[in-house]
Amino acid sequence: MANLLSSTGVQVETITFPPHVKPPGATNTLFLGGAGVRCMEIESKLVKISGIGVYLEDKAIQSLAATWKGKGVEELQDSEDFFKDIINGLNEHTV
Repeated sequence: MANLLSSTGVQVETITFPPHVKPPGATNTLFLGGAGVRCMEIESKLVKISGIGVYLEDKAIQSLAATWKGKGVEELQDSEDFFKDIINGLNEHTV
């Protein structure tokens, strides 16, 4: 499989997420699959409370493609099962 590591990171608000990381003690490098902020409404005001970067192994693409290849952006964005598959690392759901 081709190297899927991006050459650029992502900036979300004031947080910069590097394109790839190698966790301490790990033998493999992970690529940035996505990033965003989480907000919460407090006293009728929207407050940004955290930023998160999701890093994946290269093999995650093959695993996810088995179920999700050919799906459109809107369908993926609206699919709870797609995000569960990203988190679980498995294709446990049928589409």
